[in-house]
Amino acid sequence: MKFLTYNILNGGEAGIQLIKAVIAKENPDYVTISEANTFAKSKSKLLKEIASDLKYPYYEVALSGEYNYHVAVLSRLKFKKVLQIKPLMRAGIITIVDSPIGELSIISTHLTPYTEDLRLPEVDLIVKTQKPYQNKILMGDMNSLSRYDGYKEEMIKSFNEMQLKKFTTAGRLRFDAVGKLELNGYNDTALLFKKNKEYTVPTSLNEYQAHSNMRLDYIFVSKSLIENVKDYSVVKNNLTDKASDHYPVVVVLG
Repeated sequence: MKFLTYNILNGGEAGIQLIKAVIAKENPDYVTISEANTFAKSKSKLLKEIASDLKYPYYEVALSGEYNYHVAVLSRLKFKKVLQIKPLMRAGIITIVDSPIGELSIISTHLTPYTEDLRLPEVDLIVKTQKPYQNKILMGDMNSLSRYDGYKEEMIKSFNEMQLKKFTTAGRLRFDAVGKLELNGYNDTALLFKKNKEYTVPTSLNEYQAHSNMRLDYIFVSKSLIENVKDYSVVKNNLTDKASDHYPVVVVLG
């Protein structure tokens, strides 16, 4: 089974056809889409069209707590249960599915971009929501850094005002949100394959704008699923260079 998480930049303004082409080429069984801004309009018309075109029988969209930064999911695994996670400044959704490796609880989310302190209660809510389930997957744009990725404090000198608020406190980088997930039993799949220094932003679409080379997009699994993780990759090619400001992340479980 292949799982893909993808921040598509303001609902795919750069070109929804490119986004669809990226997903079609990877052909995942489960897709998390962050910044699904246009997916809830007109009774989820765009979401339904994409699901139909790419042959995903199951789909849902979680509405953002502010603006239109929704989170959408596409699945070939039948939903047994679907709930939106609230309150979040962006959005989150949990689905329960049966799979060849057992029942899975999958959270798709986009944590707040503002500050690490604001992300911490969102992490608490996610952990609480998924606590009843044994086999956990957490995927999405976490807007947070991992202490294992080798960031140097010197990079702060190049940060703009937004980045300073987002990633630092008192002139130091923050790693608390990802660290809190790890303390609660969430395993970073990039670390499992020693690919955690492969950045997920920026692409060529925004390389001179919002981010230094960073990994903001993650797929975590519970300890019960570690042995099932067969592969991890950040998808970088001609399509993903142009489709969004983030690269998609893919994990294979079997």
